[in-house]
Amino acid sequence: MPAGRSVQEFTALEYREHLASGQADSVEFYDQHLAFARAADERIRAFACLDDRVIRLRAEHLKAQRSRGEALAPLYGVPIAVKDIIDTIDFPTAYGSPIHDGRYAAADATVVRRLREAGAVIYGKTVTTEFATFHPGPTRNPHNLDHTPGGSSSGSAAAVAAGIVPVALGSQTNGSVIRPASYCGVYGYKPSMGMLPRTGVFEQSPSLDQLGLFARSIDDLALVAEIMAGDDGQDESTRCIAPKQLFSICRAEPVLQPKFCFVKTPWWGRLDEDARLACEEFLELMQGVVVAAELPAIVEEAVQWHHHLHDAELSFALQREFRNHSAQLSPALRQRVEKGMTVPVMDYLAARDRMPHVSCAFDEYFEHYDAILSPAALGAAPKGLESTGDPIMQTVWTLGGLPSLGLPLLNLSGGLPLGVQAVGSLHNDARLLRACRWLVNEVVNRSGS
Repeated sequence: MPAGRSVQEFTALEYREHLASGQADSVEFYDQHLAFARAADERIRAFACLDDRVIRLRAEHLKAQRSRGEALAPLYGVPIAVKDIIDTIDFPTAYGSPIHDGRYAAADATVVRRLREAGAVIYGKTVTTEFATFHPGPTRNPHNLDHTPGGSSSGSAAAVAAGIVPVALGSQTNGSVIRPASYCGVYGYKPSMGMLPRTGVFEQSPSLDQLGLFARSIDDLALVAEIMAGDDGQDESTRCIAPKQLFSICRAEPVLQPKFCFVKTPWWGRLDEDARLACEEFLELMQGVVVAAELPAIVEEAVQWHHHLHDAELSFALQREFRNHSAQLSPALRQRVEKGMTVPVMDYLAARDRMPHVSCAFDEYFEHYDAILSPAALGAAPKGLESTGDPIMQTVWTLGGLPSLGLPLLNLSGGLPLGVQAVGSLHNDARLLRACRWLVNEVVNRSGS
């Protein structure tokens, strides 16, 4: 065990080393770990389903593998939690709705299957907002239980922040990975559209849905994403995307010092004063590395395009539930489905046509900069559990399918975190990961923390 570190602080790589080296018996380890997880989850309610029996069976399988002297997989013994819109054969997948309580999938989602094959222990299903949309679940922010963890990947972000798991899967259709990562003070990663196959994942908006993940280090994000990435022959969005060597490139020292620009965005005036001050201090600290830049005018139009796509496709996705189980939908979701029915076809088609324009609008930026930085949210996690916060800081990047990272670099008064969002060029995720790994180390060196 790394000196001075508790298991709850381990990265995925450290979990693997701890178990693969024989420092811990996997069955005994998971028995103890489950006791901690149960106690922690009583406070934060991150899990929709946590089944000791399933996890213990997996731990026994891992122990048998090691005792037979088999080669151990890259994620051997690493606990990974999965958002409750991603299919698993041994845990129910209910999409955060009573309509689908007790639903078991016939097969694992592609990304889950690949994680199991790599030796991971699927550690249960994390709370999602209703159908990964707006109505919050019961999850609380580990930094302050009176505040939201964000959403829709509420439980995944909270489970990592609380030290229950080192990695958790989420999804982002608007701001559902990067915003909760910011609120919970962990790393978040939404890869380029098409990198991670969505087969076996609830389809809310096929034009916008993108899988993502949460972790305690950038190295873990790169490793786990690389294992899950690539065409599975079923999700058409992955068919033209060649898998990348994310992990090795991420960990390599950059040949040249990375360059970053910071954009205040059209929504800068809506930031909490505390958040603005923290961003200004960050820019002061990072002089010579981060420069100010302006966003193109397309970003404000793009928000409306996102709304047209999201509303129309969500309405279509939930037609069966709306017709047959309307009373079991939240009032807010019923209204959103009804709104989606009124989106003019021409507006929807125009928004689809304009999607590629968003990523192209930033091509020139990425000729000069490795990443575009901005605040990851309008401020700290809002107080109360009635809302999961505003996703506006992610809307444009999600529409463009651009890779995004949430970096837990800022601290606000009251002890709540705020992330810095880093966006890279489309399908150049490795460059983004490597540059941000360097940036995080540089922030640590300059701040002395």
